[in-house]
Amino acid sequence: MKIENASERISRVIFEYAARIGQAQDTDALLRLNADMARDLVGAERCSIWLIDAEAGQIHTTVAHGVGEIRVERGHGLVGACIAQGEPIVVNNASADERFLNRIDQDTGFETQSVLAIPLRTADGTIIGAFQALNRLGGFSESDVALLEFAASYSAAAIETQRLRQEAEAARLFLRELEIARDVQSRLIPEGSPPLEGLDCATFFRPAKFVGGDYYDLLETPNGTLAFTLGDVSGKGIPAAVVMASIQASLRIPLLQGPESLTELVATVNNSIQSAFRSEHYSTLFCGLVNCQNRRLIFLNAGHCPPMLVRRNGEEVTINRLMTGGLPIGLLPGTEYEEEALVLDSGDLVVCFSDGLSEAMNEHGEMWRESEIEAILCENQELSAREIIDRLVAAADAFAGAAEQADDMSVVALRIR
Repeated sequence: MKIENASERISRVIFEYAARIGQAQDTDALLRLNADMARDLVGAERCSIWLIDAEAGQIHTTVAHGVGEIRVERGHGLVGACIAQGEPIVVNNASADERFLNRIDQDTGFETQSVLAIPLRTADGTIIGAFQALNRLGGFSESDVALLEFAASYSAAAIETQRLRQEAEAARLFLRELEIARDVQSRLIPEGSPPLEGLDCATFFRPAKFVGGDYYDLLETPNGTLAFTLGDVSGKGIPAAVVMASIQASLRIPLLQGPESLTELVATVNNSIQSAFRSEHYSTLFCGLVNCQNRRLIFLNAGHCPPMLVRRNGEEVTINRLMTGGLPIGLLPGTEYEEEALVLDSGDLVVCFSDGLSEAMNEHGEMWRESEIEAILCENQELSAREIIDRLVAAADAFAGAAEQADDMSVVALRIR
């Protein structure tokens, strides 16, 4: 009977496992096969694969022969030292090494005599854990280090591939969620504005690619008043879209009926949203009622970018900010709000916008200034609502240049004729 030498044994083990590894359907099965191959390559009694849990500050086994998951504090034990040093560790008398964690043997009933630990590295050299072999007859040698490094490279590649697949799947789901949220948002944005005598009204909405939560509404009440809202929900994705839809639905019916008080309406919506979403999502909101017959504006600003009221007095153009209101809705329960009433003159212009316009950013990370908006409004005060919006958006885009739009951009402009 021919006695198999070390080289033949190693070749046989590699070829035996190569086919099985190639047929493995998932990462967990592949890692178990790698641990089995490593054990047989170096002639160890057991092998384990350890990974770093950075959030918990620990290292843990993802595969371990003979036992369940083991967790220890990062940097502890021989495996912890291997990861910390980034170098292989060979110890052939474990009990005599002060780094050895004897409590694991006490917990598992296993008797560790010799240890070989190899860092697990990704393709870019990042250490993500370690490969450990236990108890080889006669102890581990430098040749065993090379063999375990061979097995460890398989494991590191498998773990990295699994991570990349998980990240790709998470990105795919995230993009799908954003598509659904964007579809919800598009259905909430009205097309055009009600034709009301004595009022020139125009709107603009352009969603950002990934981030955003803008919404607005324009409604004609039974008495000929225009009710308009413009808000911005915190967060993104489906949860933000649900909040957006909930707020608009909660506002629409009362606004269509002609509310007696904006403060009571917004306070009710605030408590409903806060109760449902527990401050996880909130929204800034500007809500206004314009009566074209008596030229009266009633408004409430719940933490939104203060709209600009542009007025001409002879040769002088002035801009007032509409700030009266309170905190964003959904932020705190029981928030009290305040509304304000103004009498508008012929030619007065109200411009509401989201921070996607006022905080437009260029490729250098510089932010557009609201003073630029004020200057454009002063210089173009006589233009129509549509022309003014076009000037504002063109100026913001010119400033942003090649930078990708970072947030939804919404504008509602109203002029009393």
